[in-house]
Amino acid sequence: MHFTEDKPSGNYIINDYSENTVTINNECYEKSLYISANTFIEQVPLQHSSDLTLQTIKFIIDLNPELVILGSGKTLQFPPASIIAHFASNSIGFETMDYSAACRTYATLSAEYRDVGALLLID
Repeated sequence: MHFTEDKPSGNYIINDYSENTVTINNECYEKSLYISANTFIEQVPLQHSSDLTLQTIKFIIDLNPELVILGSGKTLQFPPASIIAHFASNSIGFETMDYSAACRTYATLSAEYRDVGALLLID
């Protein structure tokens, strides 16, 4: 029987996460960030879903991913309805999850070669 290694797509892979950290490409981060298969933005100046405004998400809209996952922290916290509507009006899917679920979902979807980004809010 022949085995092949299944590797996630892209340059940026979540290796591990804990309550207040995420490990990407074997390097640990403790601040909010944005990750997609080929984009990594460190230290995004956001900590809570209420910090999201049309101005603070412009960089994500400009990247035009198929889907954005918001990892809202330890508990599920929804951003303002105007933010969700703005993603929809730009034909970008948007899901809010707690931080752990967002890390797992991002890893799964990126392994399926989906054009997914994750905005992970770490406080």
